[in-house]
Amino acid sequence: MANYECARCHRYFDKVAFEEVCPICFPVEEEEFRRIKELLTVQPGATASEIMQELGVSLKSIKRYLKEDRLEIVGDNKGFIACELCGQPLNSGRFCNECYKVGHSLRLKAMEKGGESAYQEMKQEAQKYRKTSLSYKESMDN
Repeated sequence: MANYECARCHRYFDKVAFEEVCPICFPVEEEEFRRIKELLTVQPGATASEIMQELGVSLKSIKRYLKEDRLEIVGDNKGFIACELCGQPLNSGRFCNECYKVGHSLRLKAMEKGGESAYQEMKQEAQKYRKTSLSYKESMDN
């Protein structure tokens, strides 16, 4: 039974690890990312709009690559993507550094308690860390 909806074509597939797209869309996704990476090599700092216009890539795909930590925002970030727990603007990824640290420690505690879900506790704890600073990545190599 398929357990996950493909982020690209919306078909259901059996998710094995962390993939966001089905096996049918995976090669298309990799080619699209290769083209983005190539464009950013020639035009460093290109905006999402420029990438969309030049390559025909959707905004949804660009945001997914940012959340997957495959791309990063350089310069001013006006909330294009945000931490999924506290809402702090991010340059890449799903969680800010503080929420990631809090989440990791709460997951360990939950495992010690016998696998209880720590998500709500994690979300409450994350509210304490709204002033998290962001760090920039040195390279965008995949």
